[in-house]
Amino acid sequence: MSASMIKQVEATIYAFFEAGKNKDFGSLASMYDSEFYTKFDENPPYSRQDAKEAFVYDQAAFSNISDMVYRIDDLKIDIIDRVAIATFYLSYEGMVVNDYSFEGSKIRSNSRVTMVLVRREEGWKIAHAHFSRMPELKKL
Repeated sequence: MSASMIKQVEATIYAFFEAGKNKDFGSLASMYDSEFYTKFDENPPYSRQDAKEAFVYDQAAFSNISDMVYRIDDLKIDIIDRVAIATFYLSYEGMVVNDYSFEGSKIRSNSRVTMVLVRREEGWKIAHAHFSRMPELKKL
């Protein structure tokens, strides 16, 4: 397991959240492994999502959060052949804005996250993500 491969996986994970934060949905969609991607989310629907469904829900979630700030803690990456398993704690907050009423409410969450990434010719792709909300909230 090379240090450069670990850095590539780490960069892919951060790029995923940066793309969402910046509402760069073209980049976000390109990070899913369209052949295998599945996701369990901390938000409804709680059923397993495929790449197409997950992109719709991720796009909606990121679209509705403005001024998003996030932090990834205790990132652990293990690489086995062409597969990387990343586990970390994700804290995020922002403002959810209702465009119809011009009102907003603060959102904040802490989650445990597991991501499985597969190494493809064009780079690391996310094959599975599992988000699980934690009851205690850390300050960002």
